[in-house]
Amino acid sequence: MLTQYAHAKRIISTAKEIFFPARCFICKRYGDLLCADCQTLFDISRVHRPDRNHKYLADIFAACGYENKYVQKMIRGLKYEPFRKELACPLAELIAGHFKLAEQNFNFREFVIVPVPLAEKRLRWRGFNQADIIARELGRLSDAPVAENCLARVLETKNQADLGQAERLTNIKGAFACANNAPFKNKPVLIVDDVITTGATINECARVLSRAGAAKVIGVAIARTNS
Repeated sequence: MLTQYAHAKRIISTAKEIFFPARCFICKRYGDLLCADCQTLFDISRVHRPDRNHKYLADIFAACGYENKYVQKMIRGLKYEPFRKELACPLAELIAGHFKLAEQNFNFREFVIVPVPLAEKRLRWRGFNQADIIARELGRLSDAPVAENCLARVLETKNQADLGQAERLTNIKGAFACANNAPFKNKPVLIVDDVITTGATINECARVLSRAGAAKVIGVAIARTNS
């Protein structure tokens, strides 16, 4: 039997579908936030090339190349105006699709999913951490636990996008700390971000998580740049 809260939630959800039906963010057709036709435009990677060039990361996975204009459009729609938080769902599905297409048959239930923390100033401006809501959607899709608050950003740093590769490594050093290591101690961790460039940020997160007891850390993102 539905609880009163669940019943009210279902009524609200049904009303939204009737009065505010979903439209594809790319082609604007009614139906889904990302329709089946437009999904093919994202060129989800069907292969995985292991990346073990970062000291604290066992590997890095990315669903798409960031050079794809449709990937950029979706990620920017999430992170900047109009701040479409609901886009986290189809973006997480791109990640899940990559794992399936690349035949990476992980048992995600054995992992703990951890989002890359956002700088406090950026969090206040945006109102949410995009890595956090992507991680939650990925957890829902994979039935894996999500530890949202175990990793904290303790230093305000320069924007990594404005720096060169060598500067990124020194800029991000010491920026993170573990507030609570209990959720992932002796367990493998998926550290989630929206875009990976050099990997400096997630590698620094992995360093902190590893020292706090994570068995291994794998980086996961929607997209990765060529630089």
